[in-house]
Amino acid sequence: MRRNQLSPQEIREKLPTHLRDLVDELVRAELRRHDDDDEEDEIDRPFPSLQKSPADELEERGVIILDKEISKQTLAKPSARLLSLHLNPQFNDTVQIVLNSPGGYTDAMWAFIDLMESSRLHIRTVAMGQICSAATMIFIAGDERVMAPNSTTMIHHYSDVAYGTHYDLVAARKEQDMEAAKVVGHLLKHSKYSTAKEVESKLLLKNDNWLTPTEMKKHGLCDILLKPRRRPK
Repeated sequence: MRRNQLSPQEIREKLPTHLRDLVDELVRAELRRHDDDDEEDEIDRPFPSLQKSPADELEERGVIILDKEISKQTLAKPSARLLSLHLNPQFNDTVQIVLNSPGGYTDAMWAFIDLMESSRLHIRTVAMGQICSAATMIFIAGDERVMAPNSTTMIHHYSDVAYGTHYDLVAARKEQDMEAAKVVGHLLKHSKYSTAKEVESKLLLKNDNWLTPTEMKKHGLCDILLKPRRRPK
């Protein structure tokens, strides 16, 4: 989990001049490639605006897939869909959020968790592949938490970068302490543990804490372990 999310422009400004020029050229090349792809798509699909993507069709059925880095940009559409389902009186099914994500930024993570926990709908989170950091925090916020047999999770302390004057750094420290307290409180709320000391000794270790589905259930962070389908021999 990372607390501060720099904009692409801020990142670019921090680069040396020769690297900045290289990045600009790569961006221009990528934009040209996407323009070519869009032209081909328009030719292949006579009515592209009338066709729904598989992801759109799934989301209309209450299935939201989070398979990218957690950020404001990548969670914008899933957040809008979750809110839309919440406000739709005709939709009363279970919302399924399928996660396979390396984690990301805490501000986007907390905003999405707040949406989940304020929704009138029952939310099932499903861990597939690997969920880390911020993705794990979203996963454990579900009303019903399901893990696939080969999935793995990772929990760790958030990381941050602060810069500015002495007074800026002093002010930033307050927010960093607030962030650490929120992480402990979230794990306390959604695990079997009843004290912050237990959370810090069992879950928030000094290094990355990798957990199997069985270990997640042992800690009270998962409710259901999926079993592989048995095939006839």
